[in-house]
Amino acid sequence: MKLLLHAGPMKTGSTAFQELLGANHSLLEQSGIRFRHLRRQELDDLEAVVEEEERTGWPRVLLLSHECLCRLDPQRLKVALSLVPVPAETVLVARPLREVYPSLYLQNLKGHVMRTSSYEEFLQEQIERDRRPEHAELGQVFRYAFLDEQMQAAGCAVHWVSYRRSSLLDDLVAWLAHHADATEALRGLKPLPTPTGVSPRRSLDGTVVEVARLLNDRCRAGTVSLEDRNSLLVALLDSSDRIRSQRQALDSFREIHRARLDALDDELNGDFWRQRAMHLSPWDPK
Repeated sequence: MKLLLHAGPMKTGSTAFQELLGANHSLLEQSGIRFRHLRRQELDDLEAVVEEEERTGWPRVLLLSHECLCRLDPQRLKVALSLVPVPAETVLVARPLREVYPSLYLQNLKGHVMRTSSYEEFLQEQIERDRRPEHAELGQVFRYAFLDEQMQAAGCAVHWVSYRRSSLLDDLVAWLAHHADATEALRGLKPLPTPTGVSPRRSLDGTVVEVARLLNDRCRAGTVSLEDRNSLLVALLDSSDRIRSQRQALDSFREIHRARLDALDDELNGDFWRQRAMHLSPWDPK
C-alpha cells in the first residue's frame, strides 16, 4: 500500500487537479488508486477519515487531497497519519508571490469570504503572515520552507512541483504516476471541461475589482441577496474572460506590485527557490 497526500497550498491549481481526478474516478479505481477529495470539515477530524478508509479496506494507493492540508497542525496530522500502515508521500506546489498573492485576493473577492477590503490592505495582512508564519494560526501561508518543515514534522516525505500554468496538471499527474506506479494507466485521463459559473477555476480580472468589492459590501449589508450576488458575479467573470481575451498587455492589477513582490519572494523564499532549481526530483518533467 501507498499513502499519497496532495496538500496545497491554496491558489496553486488544487481545484483543477482535484476535478481532473474526480472526472477520472473510474480509471483511477481500476488502477488501484482510491482518490478522496477531503471536505473542509473532514480536516478537523482526519483520524475519522483514516479509520473509515481502514474499515473500507486499504487500497493499493490512497490519495487524499485538500489545499489546506499543509496548514494543519503537524502533530495532529502526524497522529492521524500514524493510523495508516505506511509513511506518507506528499506533494506541494510552489508559485511565485507575484502570482499567488493577487490570485488569492481575487478568490477572496468572489468566494464565500466576500472580502471588501482593498488589495493593499490584503497585502499588508498577507505579508505579515508570511514573515511570521509560526504565529499565523489562521489564513494561508506561502513561506515554502516553513510549509516543508511542517509537513516533515508530521512525518511526511515532501516533494515539490513548481507552478507553471501550461504544464501544472501534467506535472502533478507525473508525480502521481511515479508514486502510484501507474504511468501507463494514467495516460488515458479524460481532459477537464471548460469551467463555468462561479467555479474556483475562474478568476476575476483586475479591472472589475472595485465592482466586486462594492457588490460584496452590499451583500454583507443585506441590500443584495446572496443569490443575486452570485448571478452578478457570473456576469463579472464572463466580462473578465472577455477582457482578458482582448487585452494586449498584462493586467495592470497584477503588475502594479510585481517588483515589490519579487523582492519579497527573494527575501522569504529565495533560498527555497535556489535549492529547488538545484535539486529537481527525478520524476520532474525536464
